[in-house]
Amino acid sequence: MISVQRLFKAYKMGKENVVHALRGIDMEIDSGEYVAIMGPSGSGKSTFMNIVGCLDRPTEGSYQLAGQDTSRMTDNELSTIRNERIGFIFQTFNLLPRLSALQNVELPLVYRGMPASDRRERAMECLARVGLADRVRHRPTELSGGEQQRVAIARAMAGSPVLILADEPTGNLDSRSGEEIMGAFQDLNNAGITVAVVTHDENIAKHAKRIVRFRDGVVVSDEKVSSRTIATRSDSEAAVAARSDAGAAVAAPVSGGPAEEEAIRS
Repeated sequence: MISVQRLFKAYKMGKENVVHALRGIDMEIDSGEYVAIMGPSGSGKSTFMNIVGCLDRPTEGSYQLAGQDTSRMTDNELSTIRNERIGFIFQTFNLLPRLSALQNVELPLVYRGMPASDRRERAMECLARVGLADRVRHRPTELSGGEQQRVAIARAMAGSPVLILADEPTGNLDSRSGEEIMGAFQDLNNAGITVAVVTHDENIAKHAKRIVRFRDGVVVSDEKVSSRTIATRSDSEAAVAARSDAGAAVAAPVSGGPAEEEAIRS
């Protein structure tokens, strides 16, 4: 799935200073793995994830995604890879506040040119999978932090990616909501999707199957998780699942205001 060889990344700071964010990283991540990337601030983990997500290019070295050498791709080709093969989840959710949950999930499919009826059906399916079938009309400000992150997960799922990249996905959540999000990631991984999560939290990392630790731009350890944490299914999550089944049957097409509809059409 992911093959990184001799990956270097350097940034020029002013005329003379150079910051070496990555110093010759070698790494393989197989299809279907669930990997946590850990390290202190400045360790290179976010730079590494940006390159894996095709958001940045290495200064030296190669990165292959599913056998494709990304270093030889144009910006348009990298954009296509991001849109069709990678799902992104961020600490701050990155939802558009004027759009409903359903419309936020639809947006990546708009960029693919998917017909409106097909993308709405796909978005509804993804929201139902994360237990939000009865929240499709709600805007982000009407949702809890955990619900907003689940909308972000549904949006990442909408394009049927082979890889999910999550950057501190529980950083803005309480522990209970964070546990629910970890359960959603484990569900995605159990369905065969490769998941990579950047986190500072050791407890969050232990939900993964493998932990890779960065420091000063190099990998200092790469270990399988011997005692993996399985996300606890709370009573509230069981209620969410029940609402999902019921909501999927009654959810009607959403009609937002003029600004929302224009954003989806454009």
